[in-house]
Amino acid sequence: MMNSRWAGFMGVAVGAMAVVLVLRAEAVSSEDQRLHVAAAPADYATLGIGQKIAIWEDGRRTPKSAETFEWWYFDGLLDDGTVVVVWFGDNWFFGSHNRAVTMELTPPGKPTRRVMRTFEEPGSFSSESADIKIGPHQFKGDLDTYSIHVDSTETGGVGCELTLRRRVAAYRPATGYIEAGKQFFAWLVPVPEGAVTGTLTADGVTWEVTGSGYHDHNWGNVSPAKLFDNWWWGRGRSGEHTIIASEIHGRSAVGGTSIPLFFIGDEHQVEVNAFGSDVSTIKGDPVRHPDSKHKRPIGSGISFIAADGSRAEFKISDHLLKSADLVADESFVVRAAAWAISKKPWYTRFESPIILTLPGQSPATGRGTLEYFELK
Repeated sequence: MMNSRWAGFMGVAVGAMAVVLVLRAEAVSSEDQRLHVAAAPADYATLGIGQKIAIWEDGRRTPKSAETFEWWYFDGLLDDGTVVVVWFGDNWFFGSHNRAVTMELTPPGKPTRRVMRTFEEPGSFSSESADIKIGPHQFKGDLDTYSIHVDSTETGGVGCELTLRRRVAAYRPATGYIEAGKQFFAWLVPVPEGAVTGTLTADGVTWEVTGSGYHDHNWGNVSPAKLFDNWWWGRGRSGEHTIIASEIHGRSAVGGTSIPLFFIGDEHQVEVNAFGSDVSTIKGDPVRHPDSKHKRPIGSGISFIAADGSRAEFKISDHLLKSADLVADESFVVRAAAWAISKKPWYTRFESPIILTLPGQSPATGRGTLEYFELK
């Protein structure tokens, strides 16, 4: 999600902290103000969408405004053990209206290499399909096939030239809008899983790669830190099955609602597409965080269970892909405000083992990524 996400939330949250850390929770004024998934027939009609996902839905969905944000996210779990993550975003730092391209590259047994390039130039964003150009970088696709180009000559040496070909049907939970009143965060997964081919570049070396990839798309009209306290998000594969799961916990100002989302599918069918009360979650016992700089305990993992008994268990691991204090690089004023009200927002992403259990079948193991995003 992101990967959350659906995870690429880290950049937006950092930019939002100066505003949101001093906000106080307010009483929920009505049921409409409670965080929920927009799933009524009228919601589909208002948004002009149907049950089947259309190509234009992965195009630009927000106006160019400092009041909205939008990004396109990709991650790949490659056959050589490398994990690669790419984001293309508009209004990446909520309220600044900059464009940004970020790439994170984690070869097996090595630390993550991260580059982030921000641009004041407007870039190019199509509303007909995913066709995003920011500086010399491009993210383009039509729900079936995507090309992702990060120019290593512009980033200082880290780049990619990747193709992602979808193998599992595109997914969104109902309309994809998670909203409270007029405030919303939206999530679309055009490629739950696909074949990755192409090249990566780092330190003057370019090499060919293959593997499994994922792409999602997020947009909204409010800082995520005003809607959410925290979330878990995970995605991965077990055999031929693709698993995507998340639990989002809303702030008390939007009802303190927990919203689980759960998807399982393969190349032939969608086996689970459930959310809300149709999904239950079990969190693992709290343990010491693998990053010694993180002082709070973290859950050892999270399990998602659908009504038919389908279950996916994600676990944290010592293989940290990212662990970041989200106010460490902020101004003294922001850090002081966070300390004064005991706020320490943190983002952690792990490579995660997965155990998938389908009705009538024995548990099977798999591999994926798991993130825990703490906004308080």
